[in-house]
Amino acid sequence: MKYKLIIFDIDGTITRHISSWRYIHEKLGLWDVLAKKYQEEFLAGKISYREFCELDAAHWKGIKLSKMRQVFKNVKYSKNVEKVIKLLKKNRFKLAAVSTGLQFIAERVKNELKFDYVKGNRLNVYKGRLSGKVKINISHGAKGSTVKMIAEKFRVKKHEIISVGDTEGDLPMVKQSGYSMAFNSSSLKLSRAVDYVCKTTDFMEVYDKIVEISGQ
Repeated sequence: MKYKLIIFDIDGTITRHISSWRYIHEKLGLWDVLAKKYQEEFLAGKISYREFCELDAAHWKGIKLSKMRQVFKNVKYSKNVEKVIKLLKKNRFKLAAVSTGLQFIAERVKNELKFDYVKGNRLNVYKGRLSGKVKINISHGAKGSTVKMIAEKFRVKKHEIISVGDTEGDLPMVKQSGYSMAFNSSSLKLSRAVDYVCKTTDFMEVYDKIVEISGQ
């Protein structure tokens, strides 16, 4: 079968850290009682995803944009990501990355790894500092509609798409793919839903499987 487009999750898949939101709290020493409370209330269904994001964003109001970018400069990619992305581009796959995480790592993926398309959420900025507001481009559980939009953009069919993710939030993406993979999976539901579960945390396994199924 001829695959044309590969769509990756970012946090916990392309990168080693699992959540951009929690990463900020922890690296800036802001993972406090309130931040933990917001997360627990969202996971318990007491507040919406938008409310959760807005509460977190308000928590960071006034922090310099330059400081935030510096914090995310230290985020590590998963093992062999850069090598694999170069190989996939050489094999002429279109590459997209989608995330409910934030723009800082999404921008790195776009600029450093040269992805064809990247979409994530954004903390708003005013005069070089975080404004305390957030623009939600991909809501929790909305990756399926994002994949459809990307497929239309690149004029590919569902059966021509490979998706790679790590959490339950990637299930909607899996459902819109012709072939799906779990890398560094933290979700039993995801592992049961995908076509292949990676056994290592080395991205070369992702590449080897793509080569195998695409007959290259």
